Amino acid sequence: MKMNYRPDLDGLRAIAVLGVLLFHFSIGPFPGGFVGVDIFFVISGYLITRLIVEEVEQGRFSFKRFYVRRMRRLFPALLFMLLCSLVAAALIFPPEQMTGFGASLAASVFSVSNITFWSEHGYFDVNSHLKPLLHTWSLGVEEQFYLVWPFALVLLLRFGRKAVMAALALVFVASLGANLVMEPYRSTLFYLSPFRFFEFAIGAGLVLMPTARSNAAMEGALLSGLVMIAYSYRDFTEATLFPSYPALVPTVGAALAIWGGQARWSGLLLRNRAAASVGLISYSLYLAHWPLLVFWRYGSAEPLARNEGVALLILTFAIAWAMYVFVERPFRERNAAGYLILPRVYMRGAVVAALAVSAIGLQVLVSHGWLWRLGERGEFIGEFVRGGDRRADAQYGGSGCSTPCSTSTESRKPDVIFIGDSHSRQYYRGAKEALAGLKVDFYAFPSCQFFSLEYTRDYTGYADPVLYDSQCREARKQAFEGIRKAPDALIVLGEYWYPVRMLSEAGRAPWAVTTPEAYYQFVGAEVSRLRKSFGNRQMVVLGSVPTSGGIGSPLGCFGNLYRVDPGCLKQPISNPAISKRAEINELLAENLSPAVTFVDPFDALCARKECTVMSDGPLYSDDTHLSGLGAKKVMAEVATTIKRKLAVRGAEVSRQVIQ
Repeated sequence: MKMNYRPDLDGLRAIAVLGVLLFHFSIGPFPGGFVGVDIFFVISGYLITRLIVEEVEQGRFSFKRFYVRRMRRLFPALLFMLLCSLVAAALIFPPEQMTGFGASLAASVFSVSNITFWSEHGYFDVNSHLKPLLHTWSLGVEEQFYLVWPFALVLLLRFGRKAVMAALALVFVASLGANLVMEPYRSTLFYLSPFRFFEFAIGAGLVLMPTARSNAAMEGALLSGLVMIAYSYRDFTEATLFPSYPALVPTVGAALAIWGGQARWSGLLLRNRAAASVGLISYSLYLAHWPLLVFWRYGSAEPLARNEGVALLILTFAIAWAMYVFVERPFRERNAAGYLILPRVYMRGAVVAALAVSAIGLQVLVSHGWLWRLGERGEFIGEFVRGGDRRADAQYGGSGCSTPCSTSTESRKPDVIFIGDSHSRQYYRGAKEALAGLKVDFYAFPSCQFFSLEYTRDYTGYADPVLYDSQCREARKQAFEGIRKAPDALIVLGEYWYPVRMLSEAGRAPWAVTTPEAYYQFVGAEVSRLRKSFGNRQMVVLGSVPTSGGIGSPLGCFGNLYRVDPGCLKQPISNPAISKRAEINELLAENLSPAVTFVDPFDALCARKECTVMSDGPLYSDDTHLSGLGAKKVMAEVATTIKRKLAVRGAEVSRQVIQ
């Protein structure tokens, strides 16, 4: 026997998926539309629990039948989307992006892509708009729920419904409590399933609650729930702590909408044919929309225009309707004679298809993104992506340095100390070569300012603001202690210089940016204070590198499938991305004390109004960070200044000893 169909649930699915689509396509004032995914989790918790409870209590539940139904419902459309995305990626993506796609393809087949994307998340992570399968993280979360909850529920039902309700209460408290404890780790909360289980528990708990006794109660519950969802769509933003306790607004709202969904009058908002029809194709809508957006926008740095968003929305509906009619329905619906495709045949085919697609994904990964598509250029790129020294030359110049780190294993005090963000640590490989024989220590943390003893960066708006702030402060503390313990060491300060709001660790008012000129006057004064606090010792400040001019990784640029842009090799200084860096370096140099030596990386990387991006290999590992090769090139110039400063310092010490 099949569960009674509730069109209001399809109407709620329509609201959920439209929130996601309008958010991603930048249509309308819905900055919180991403919570539509969490509404889906509540619906899933309710439906799966209701199905299992009814079948167990009727004595006809079968794990085999349950999972075959899930496979029929979810896998065909997923497989179709994965194969279409594979074809599009193979035709569009250069090897660099194709490699990451291969990993996510294999992970998506086995519903662990949320773990894959979580493990990739970080400072050097690829932009989300280069990940066509990023949206499968939510499918991973849901499938992981399906793997755990049915077994637990069947076991708990042996002890009665009260045991189930007690377990759900425990899951709710534990999952939501874990969100509160892990609040600084925002990406962990976002991707990993245990931090969403409280949302499934809300939906599951509805099954065990008494049904409404009056239409008035259902009317009030449904309208209240829809208002809560609308509030979330309108007032939540990407800066909202999520999921955590804010997720209670849309998820409790969804639960109220489910509980009151059969209300006589307001229920028509969900039960009408238009809403129910959208809900029926909501799964295909969700699957189709994100790869379409990624491939549409590939190569464009411009925000999505409104007319583009509307066009994508219409195209998504067309594709989703076709997927529903020609992919979803043939596999999940049955007629009087039974399923069109027999369960045993289907499951064998599904297993073979899953293994085949995952094998393709892994092959793409291990082959470094199908380099064979590029011919001779593929061979050149292969030198840098396979193992060996050439690979290290192409990687971020700070690879191998988990700060604090040193170029020497000797236990003596350092001769030179580099401090700063990732644009200081990027010189690690260059320092090992250009400053061989010297002990060079590095203290760094990404996006962390080290030029001031008192002021640190305001991380408001970051994905993990609390975590970033605490780790930055700890890195600064370690760096300043390391400098104090090495009174003869030369200090080298390097950062990606640009104006940011700063917070006072002394409790004074924050330093807000007014103009670039004012900011670099502030920087110059703080650098002088920093130097004075360390006994007016010698200090070198490194300016910003020119960057690759907006092309991203030069190696990725060179891997373009259809044409090689001359900009992959050299960029004009007039390029706004580069000229802005030059202007900042000039402002910085003008505001530093004469006692501080300024070194401009432009001198090593640019000549005759052009900046080199790739020569014997890539000089950048991404748009702004030097590769190992680039670090060596710049440090060959910087080392001359450092050695000269150390020689002067040595002469001064010798005179003091003689006197």
